[in-house]
Amino acid sequence: MKYSHLLLASVASFCAELPAFAQSPSGPADKAVGIPDIVVTAQRRSESIQRVPVSVTAIAPEVLENRRLNDLTQITRVAPTLQTGLDNTFAIRGVGTTAFAGTIDSSVALAIDDVNYARPGLGGLSFNDVSGVEVLNGPQGLLFGKNASAGLLNISTVRPKIDRWEGITDIEVSNRATPGNDRASWGFQGRQTINVPVGETSALRLNGLYSYQDPVTRFVGTRGSRTETNYEQYSLKAKYLYEPSGGLSLYLIGDYNETHGVAGLYDSTYRQLDPQSIDRAPLAASGITAGPDNFQTAGEGGLWRDVKTGGAQGTIAYTLGSGIQISDIAAWRFYDQDQNNDADYTASNGASRNYTNAHYDQYSNELRIALPTQNRLSGQAGLYYFQSSLDTFNQIGGLNFLPAAAARGYPFCVGVTPVTGARPPVCSVNNDYFLGSDKRYTLDTKSYAAFGQLTFDITDALKAIAGGRVTRDELDIHLAQGQANYFTNLGGPRATIDQSYGNTNFSWKAGAQYQFTPVIMAYGFYGRGYKGPGFNDTAPNATASLAIRPEISNTAEIGLKSSFFNRKLVINVSMFHSKFDDFQVQSFDTILRAFFVQNAAKVTSKGIEANVMLAPVRGLTISATAAVLSSKFDTFPGAQCYPTQTSFGCSATVTTFNASGSTLPVSPKFTNSVDVLYEFPPEGGFKPFVGANWYHRSSFAYALNRAPGTIVGASDIFGANIGFALSSGVRMSLFCKNCTNQHIPSSIITEPGDAAARNAAGVATPRLSYVQQLGRDSVRIVGIASTFRF
Repeated sequence: MKYSHLLLASVASFCAELPAFAQSPSGPADKAVGIPDIVVTAQRRSESIQRVPVSVTAIAPEVLENRRLNDLTQITRVAPTLQTGLDNTFAIRGVGTTAFAGTIDSSVALAIDDVNYARPGLGGLSFNDVSGVEVLNGPQGLLFGKNASAGLLNISTVRPKIDRWEGITDIEVSNRATPGNDRASWGFQGRQTINVPVGETSALRLNGLYSYQDPVTRFVGTRGSRTETNYEQYSLKAKYLYEPSGGLSLYLIGDYNETHGVAGLYDSTYRQLDPQSIDRAPLAASGITAGPDNFQTAGEGGLWRDVKTGGAQGTIAYTLGSGIQISDIAAWRFYDQDQNNDADYTASNGASRNYTNAHYDQYSNELRIALPTQNRLSGQAGLYYFQSSLDTFNQIGGLNFLPAAAARGYPFCVGVTPVTGARPPVCSVNNDYFLGSDKRYTLDTKSYAAFGQLTFDITDALKAIAGGRVTRDELDIHLAQGQANYFTNLGGPRATIDQSYGNTNFSWKAGAQYQFTPVIMAYGFYGRGYKGPGFNDTAPNATASLAIRPEISNTAEIGLKSSFFNRKLVINVSMFHSKFDDFQVQSFDTILRAFFVQNAAKVTSKGIEANVMLAPVRGLTISATAAVLSSKFDTFPGAQCYPTQTSFGCSATVTTFNASGSTLPVSPKFTNSVDVLYEFPPEGGFKPFVGANWYHRSSFAYALNRAPGTIVGASDIFGANIGFALSSGVRMSLFCKNCTNQHIPSSIITEPGDAAARNAAGVATPRLSYVQQLGRDSVRIVGIASTFRF
């Protein structure tokens, strides 16, 4: 098989060509026994990664600290199966959420401290006091709440420690390269942890965080409106653990977080302009030249983002004398969002208002019974309840670069009332904007599930695995769109719609694992994943169905996990094949000039993943991970043509094509990460270290229709760190990320204004321009980090 040949060649090249690169995802190697065991919770219980029959990439806190990986978007550099796309959405094994709509779920789920975060707006926070990050590849919906058809990001934070006082202060100061900017781009992050024993049976752990980041782009627009191009984050978290004798435990968590500003989120610039682009003159007026190295952006309609998130959760657990544990996790999460993004990225009023105000609440409760892992029959079963409510208002509005008078008065008005002798006629109703759209919706969701997964020891070496989950989803939406007045409407017509949708699903998994020797294990399984239904947040007409059917995945996976030479060498390999039915995708309708989600696609994702860890000599750890991937549409007859496309039958009158055989967006064929850490022998209480890392990603397209300008070539990203640790608990390091300063966009899209352009007669005249989104890691970062433990 060509994948296996390429994979083996890649792994061999890692070891042969890079004898002194990278740190193991498990952290520094133990000097006596080689690579220490990695404990994960990929099956909702703590166990060695070498005994878990699933593909998982585990990133320990030592790796986060050494590499200065501060949030989930940076985990891609150590987890080759994970990619980020527009608005920091995620894809695993090439499959992710390709939609802007807040009314559908994510294909890649997020769980923090055993609670499923059902909307992307709940995530996005910087890491603080994290005990581990796991990237679980493939469907994970059986044990981790709802909707994980492509994979799961599982984060655990450090639990309070009953037996000790502890304080950790972590400070990072960084500087980013700023092409085209007249000043440096600085960043600061401070994190504080205090652990306080409360009596002999409980403890309180407090976390605080403050982060500030300058933008990497240079704003050259008008600051008359509120314009916050930087980024600030505040976070407070309290955790209380009570463990009296008798098998009872109570664990409470509460947190509150605020983020302000847009740096790294809405740093969008023009990458390429059509010769006839409507944006050409406004950009020239601001002195902006489009290009891949364009780091200048503009605006005059306001640029801000305020997000508040938080919640509370409680876990009560009781372990019986037989070892059976009964637990219940109740949780509430919320977010409030208020933001505006000048949608034309110029200092003129094309579409200067792109405003969103949203409030979200979710409540969940999970009752679980877990059998002892040492029993011949082990596993867990439970009941899960989830409900949420999302209230959102969104409006786009602007003048289309026309004079202000164009928004009001004749002939740019909604209705005309003839007045005798009046020339021109008098408008009875003026427009709110020359062009625009608006929608206000409330989405209510309820989900009920019963689940279980059991493992039976057929022999001492052979285990059988089987699990299932029955899920019932019930959704209601109230949508009011097009309520304001526009000369040119960018969405569906004025309408008020109330709809409901329900679905019952059975997801399952069956497999086996075999322990050939104490250090070599093979596994295989076949299972069905599930992503629940949703709604479109825009209606093409007043009677259209808004419902989006569930997304179903069927996955087969086999794997081998092994270690050799007293754990000085660890080799884990997995192969997978997944088919997705009713894949939920989004496209831009150039007639209605709005985005719509549909279930028009079937997808196949297949490939090989490998992880090699090596501790050849005392103090040196080497890790290499790689993924070879093919993720393509089997059929997608409703794929939207990009502007000016003539291939696959696209033309001025044919705006869709069948994307069968096309690779999914943000789906590179090959990725790898190599990481090395060398810790010098300690001299007294002084222990220096040096590390280096390399991340490679082959070319891929950001757009589903593979518009030429959305395709980026292969990239190689290098990082390094050097520092020392003292026995007193002090650690200092100098680090570099993206050291060669590759300019790497986090997304590229076709510019909607040009895509939907029309001439004076109202005839469509599409043009092809591109806008890129630049993240905080799109340029070189150099910084200093200090950690103090007491």
